[in-house]
Amino acid sequence: MARSTSSTRSLLEVVLGFLGALLIVPLLFKTVSGLLRGIFRLGTTRRLVGDLVIAGITALLTREDVLDTLFGQKGKKGDGLLKPPVD
Repeated sequence: MARSTSSTRSLLEVVLGFLGALLIVPLLFKTVSGLLRGIFRLGTTRRLVGDLVIAGITALLTREDVLDTLFGQKGKKGDGLLKPPVD
C-alpha cells in the first residue's frame, strides 16, 4: 500500500480545488450577470437602486467622523487666516 505524504495530499487538494473553481466560477458569473441584467431591466428597480445610492451617500456625508476625515477637524473661532486671534 502506497503512503502519501501530507505535502502531496495538500498539493492534490489545491489542484482539485483550482480545477473546481475553473468550472464553477464562470457558471456563477454567468448566472449572477443574467440575474442582475434581468432585475435592472425594470425601470422601477433601477430608480430604487439610484435612490438608495443617493440616500447612502447623504447618510455618510452627514456623519461627523466622515466629514472630519474628508475635510479635517472643525476649526475654532479665530483659526481662519483672515480672522484675528481671539483671546
